[in-house]
Amino acid sequence: MPEHHPPICSFFALLRNDTVKKIDLLQSITNDIKTVFIENSTNLINSETEEILFDGNFNIDGNEILYVEMALPEAVIEASTNSIGIETLNISTDDIKALFWIENGMYYFQNFDKRKLLQNKNVLFWSDSTYHKFSSNALIVENAVNAIYKDGKFYFNSYANANKIMSLASFFEEASNETIDEFAAQELLNVDSAWLKENGNSMIRKQITLIQKSNILATATVGKIRSSARRFNLTISFNNGKLDIPNDKKMCKDILCFLNEQFYIGLISGKKFRTNSKREA
Repeated sequence: MPEHHPPICSFFALLRNDTVKKIDLLQSITNDIKTVFIENSTNLINSETEEILFDGNFNIDGNEILYVEMALPEAVIEASTNSIGIETLNISTDDIKALFWIENGMYYFQNFDKRKLLQNKNVLFWSDSTYHKFSSNALIVENAVNAIYKDGKFYFNSYANANKIMSLASFFEEASNETIDEFAAQELLNVDSAWLKENGNSMIRKQITLIQKSNILATATVGKIRSSARRFNLTISFNNGKLDIPNDKKMCKDILCFLNEQFYIGLISGKKFRTNSKREA
């Protein structure tokens, strides 16, 4: 008899524009995929794990887990309440940032990037003593869980991985004056630290904390910043090979959000958005 799809979907993809698509599975492999998420979740959190409220401190021991109290985005909640109404993933066009499994009110997340897509690649597999070429588009589900959500808490042990799934910028402490001095001292930047200390509001200071904690400027170059800013028509200036952080609150906030990679281009519409508010930039 032919195989049938399960009536209720538990497997989903979270896209980079924060929409959700369902991944329908044949009944014969559903338990295998479920096992990947359920069993690997114990490496992240179990009965002996101590929960630590996240405040920007990344130094935790092996038996500890970080968490933030937050509500899930509506699109993710809809996956558990109305999976039938959600569109099916198209790996040829959809830009995936995470996979997740829903089971008994818990959400199990796994990071995803283009390296886990098998598209137009010479992938060989072994069968009947011979290597064959895999010709279909496919995605890789790893034996890993990078974050878990349950009872209003989002759990993770790696900020870098968790922040790729859900933005954690709002959970950072505001940058102190000492942190602003450290930010201003970076070779890539021209910063009036006195003005920034006097005029930096809560949002600006949190953006600075995020930049410092993520160390995102370590791999940035003038060329990368200039070309990326041009795509969003963002006004930036350089002096002596350094990016100017302007003494203007709105412009300063925009550039800090940009440095934190909170801008993106819609896959279908081509419109420009900011992830914190989903408004055109």
